[in-house]
Amino acid sequence: MVEGRPVQGQEIRIRIDRTLLQDTAGAPAMLEFEALGIDRVRAEQCAQYVDDNLLQTDSKNVDDHRYPQSACAKFGIYFNPPGNGISHQAHMGRFGVPGKTLLETGKRQGGFDGTTGANQEHGASRTGGG
Repeated sequence: MVEGRPVQGQEIRIRIDRTLLQDTAGAPAMLEFEALGIDRVRAEQCAQYVDDNLLQTDSKNVDDHRYPQSACAKFGIYFNPPGNGISHQAHMGRFGVPGKTLLETGKRQGGFDGTTGANQEHGASRTGGG
């Protein structure tokens, strides 16, 4: 917590330690970074996962992956290509640290899907934003 007190009904300000972007929800975030003129992400660790948008026999999905991959390189974001597992489990295994805050995009209302709880197993505080 950066500002405020943990009192019901009172606003607080927290620092986000880590972010997790998934599938196509990550691309709009990176477009916004570009529009805002952001050079690099400021969180201590950020990751973009492609887990539900798998490679197909034509080039359509591959083309969809080129922008997030190049934007990740530009902004200092870890890029996890398709075929490496479900994002939440992969993220917990690679980057899970107890006590960190995690902001993630998602495909469902509120930014969470059925596997998001995996990061709570590490004791991380997670918040959806997507």
